[in-house]
Amino acid sequence: MKTLIGLLLTLSFVSTGLAQELTLIKNRKSDFTIIIPEKPTIEEIKGAKVLQHYLFEISGAKLPVVRDLGLPLMNEILIGKVNRAETAFLPYEKMGKDGIYIGNNGKQLILTGGPKKGVEYAVYTFLEKYLDCKKYTSTFEVVPQKTIKLPLIADLQVPDFSFREVFYHDAYTPEFMAWHKLHSHTKRGEDPAEWGHWVHTFHNFLNPEEYGESHPEYFSFYDGKRHPGLVPSWDGKSVQPESQLCLTNPEVLEIVCENLQKAIDEKPDALYWSVSQNDNVNYCQCEHCAALDAKYAAYPPEEKMYATHSGQYPALGMGSMLSFVNKVAERFPDKIISTLAYQYTRVPPKDIVPRKNVNIMLCSIESTRNEPMESGDPDFSNDLKGWGKITDNILVWDYNIQFANLLAPFPNLRTLQPNISFLRNNNVSAVFAQGNIQSGGESAEIRAYLLAKLLWDPDLDVAKELEGFWKAFYGKAAPYIKNYSDLLHANNQGFTGRKMSIFGSPKEETDSFLSSELLLQYNHLFDQAEKAVSRNPEHLRRVKSARLPVTFAMLEIIKEKEAANWKTYHDGKGEKYKLPKEVSTLLYDLYYNCLETGVSRLSEWHTTPKEYLENYDLVENP
Repeated sequence: MKTLIGLLLTLSFVSTGLAQELTLIKNRKSDFTIIIPEKPTIEEIKGAKVLQHYLFEISGAKLPVVRDLGLPLMNEILIGKVNRAETAFLPYEKMGKDGIYIGNNGKQLILTGGPKKGVEYAVYTFLEKYLDCKKYTSTFEVVPQKTIKLPLIADLQVPDFSFREVFYHDAYTPEFMAWHKLHSHTKRGEDPAEWGHWVHTFHNFLNPEEYGESHPEYFSFYDGKRHPGLVPSWDGKSVQPESQLCLTNPEVLEIVCENLQKAIDEKPDALYWSVSQNDNVNYCQCEHCAALDAKYAAYPPEEKMYATHSGQYPALGMGSMLSFVNKVAERFPDKIISTLAYQYTRVPPKDIVPRKNVNIMLCSIESTRNEPMESGDPDFSNDLKGWGKITDNILVWDYNIQFANLLAPFPNLRTLQPNISFLRNNNVSAVFAQGNIQSGGESAEIRAYLLAKLLWDPDLDVAKELEGFWKAFYGKAAPYIKNYSDLLHANNQGFTGRKMSIFGSPKEETDSFLSSELLLQYNHLFDQAEKAVSRNPEHLRRVKSARLPVTFAMLEIIKEKEAANWKTYHDGKGEKYKLPKEVSTLLYDLYYNCLETGVSRLSEWHTTPKEYLENYDLVENP
């Protein structure tokens, strides 16, 4: 976050002489009026009403909200672009679309910002930074009761990232998004979507179902033939293309541009349009596509290979892809054409650069999560630095959870800040922080909160925020939750050659942070935490939610290690284990506490708590 304090202090005091502290409200009384412009925007009206509401909650005084009539009052809170000399010097040109300014010049409080939602963001930032209010989750906030007395303020904040999205279920409630200055690639509440299409869009613009049989030459050539078909998708409920497009076929370009124009006509206000590869690595290797890939590749194919959950592929760069996307961007100069730098297209090319209106969406799917990406994944960090040298229009899609096991302990809180700072320092302009869009999940509340805070201010005091969150959210159990988190994270870093994957499982961590000795310590800490808040039902519910990952890990590890020794029986449908009593107790506790704490899935899009309960005792086929 960029700040500019000294200049603004000078500007704020130009017309006021020696400024002084400002007492807004004392003993439930105030002489101040909230002023909005004569013709206010929706954002200015909302900002004024939000401020009025929280000032009343804090002090018991309800300040009037009135439109500017051109005659300054004695004590004013100016919201947005009110016609006052004191606001004439403010550097709106530096604020961008959603930067903010908060000022106390000794006689007025000024809350304003950029034309998008800057005014709203200024109000929420003022409430948090200067009045100690906190919005920890969509349903839990802290609002102190006190006299409101302000120091001298001249606070300009301009975000480092122009787009900030936290992909967590709880983060998409309108007030949480506004409070934490977040965006969404889809329409949320009153805000129109800036994105027309998001990712993996080749099939949207040229569908194999329509063209596969009649024009196989439009699709990838590899293994000696074209691949225009469809295969089952990852969710098992639908189909998806088996390959990519042939990007050097001129007819493909025309069809894609024609269908993109149709989509734009339906959503003319959307600025960003993804023209990007399908979710597979089956790129076209015909002689023309291969020639472009070779021409612009940063490395010879045999020199550098990438290994992911999808298999191995050469570091081709994205010669044919970027050549194609640049041509699309030339046809639509008033739109931003986004494309993925993902898996086989992740490596930045040489001797070709993106057009000014091309956005590179760079994905860190391969990176380890137990170490910061800069040190823990040199390949990705070098690729990011390479992209940063040829464009400043980069959105990084970063992954922050374990998709295969949403309840498993996933101690990555210590990597969030270094990762986001690294992105900021290398020309990244936007971040999509993927979390758990399902309800509940491991560390969902604190991870969503920290990600939101860091995307606005990468230099945040994370230790202070964690301390405040735990104390407010868990009450008397906070010291035990902190000790659990510290112990978990301390045993997740510094292991040479080890990788904590977003597709991993507890069974892979028994030699690190999920050893039997550590699990005993975790359970002891949670026993103490539950005892400490036994008389506070809400705090106890939150502690039980925080304990779910330990219980889940134990169930997964126990089944892996001990199931071979359990007796089995046949229930007419299949063979099942006779679960030991202690295992059944853990399983039933997990199921019940999932229901009580709102956990909807135990893996991405799959496995409800009920399904996990019903399937745990199944004997897997060899």
